[in-house]
Amino acid sequence: MDLRQLKIFCAVVDHGSFTAAAEAVHTVQSNVTMRVKELEAELGQPLFIRRRSGVMPTAAGEVFLGYARRILQLTDESRAALQDGGRPAGPLRLGAMETTAAIRLPRLLGTYRARHPEVRMSLTTGTTAELIRAVESCQLDGAFIGGRHQHPALVQEALFDEELALISTSDITSRDALLDTLPDQTVFVFRAGCFYRSTLESWFHQAGLVPSGLVPEQVMEMGTLDGILSCVAAGMGITLLPASVARNASLADALHCHALPAGVATVTTVFIRRRDSLPGAALKAFMALARATFQPSPLGPPQPADPE
Repeated sequence: MDLRQLKIFCAVVDHGSFTAAAEAVHTVQSNVTMRVKELEAELGQPLFIRRRSGVMPTAAGEVFLGYARRILQLTDESRAALQDGGRPAGPLRLGAMETTAAIRLPRLLGTYRARHPEVRMSLTTGTTAELIRAVESCQLDGAFIGGRHQHPALVQEALFDEELALISTSDITSRDALLDTLPDQTVFVFRAGCFYRSTLESWFHQAGLVPSGLVPEQVMEMGTLDGILSCVAAGMGITLLPASVARNASLADALHCHALPAGVATVTTVFIRRRDSLPGAALKAFMALARATFQPSPLGPPQPADPE
């Protein structure tokens, strides 16, 4: 078993086919096929289910995937530790929620890039659940997620609080008026696994709206923050997001933020990384800058949602 085999195996899992994996690792498909067969022979287990549409890992393949990613991660960490001499350099793979990427990160990323030009940063956006899985599987070095989670494999560091608000078109100026129309509204949300979406669903239950049949019947998933805000601004429905997102949006004049009860009005954004992974110089420098940037918050003191 060698590192090249592990890289090819992970590429096949990530891309779902031998052909796409060959392109990703700059080799030919026959070499990918041969390397996977060698791994399967050595492990004594089939690692993939072959289908017309591509391949997917078997149960044994899923188990082996975690170890393969970890071995590759440790290899990268050891190489970086010996080569960088404490100077931030090399790849830094970060993740963030759409809202955090849009409002909180531009200043941080710009400053970091200016200070450490030898670091090759990448940023992946996704839901909190997706980002946790990506850090778990060593696909990301760290990520900004919503709220603290019970997860012994992760180091979690709280960085800043966000005030959450129900966001509607500016034509609806009070929460009472919004609640009166709630059953007829469409809720615009990110896909399942979004922390704000789960918070909204939890509030519907806590407020007793679900048993009373007062919750919106239609939920529409969207893939972008701009798409959600544009639909809400056009009067097509409502959403729940950090109030700062609405206030800083280009459509801010067409939106109205409605305050939420204290129990759900605030969420802490947390930076996570693997507990068993030693952060390299690039990640250490990023975390130090993040702490300095968000304490105090770059947006200044939080502003309460519109009183109603």
